[in-house]
Amino acid sequence: MYYTIRDLNKLSPSTAKKIARKQGTQRQAHPAYGDIERHPTCTTDGCDNSRTVLDWHWTSGQPVYRPVCSQCHDAKTAAGYAARTGATWVKTVADVCAHKEGFNSSQEWVNSKHPYKRHRLDYCENRDGRLGTKCTTTIVWTGQLDTHHVIRQVDGGSDDPTNLWTLCKCCHALAHRDQEHTTTHWN
Repeated sequence: MYYTIRDLNKLSPSTAKKIARKQGTQRQAHPAYGDIERHPTCTTDGCDNSRTVLDWHWTSGQPVYRPVCSQCHDAKTAAGYAARTGATWVKTVADVCAHKEGFNSSQEWVNSKHPYKRHRLDYCENRDGRLGTKCTTTIVWTGQLDTHHVIRQVDGGSDDPTNLWTLCKCCHALAHRDQEHTTTHWN
């Protein structure tokens, strides 16, 4: 049986796509997301965000919406994953990805992909006074920490863990201030 475009437009998006591809019906053009004047709102109580477009109907070109917005979907996905796995720290989809890879935070996961941030510790190494004064900053999240290159090497190799210090923002600024008064090259 051959389906006309009108017939296909009446079918569910997945069924229309399957049949259209099988009979060689080309995909119809669809508007850009921003060109649609009004998207339906999220079905989550108290949320007024627009629902997420998952795909476009193969033959009608109309948007196929997820029942909720991206933020609510991500929060529900993370909450479901946390409940199933017992990983109570998981709050976002990035946290889900991090946990699946064996990390303890999404920041740790992101840093693992960086050439030198993966060596960043969870405390300021200047607590031993290596910059002349001891660090007294209380670290409450990893965003307070930077990775400092002790010696900047032009020919590469500067990302070697022995050339890196983990410093809080204050101590990192102090290290760069001292750069002006020494012949050592800092990064």
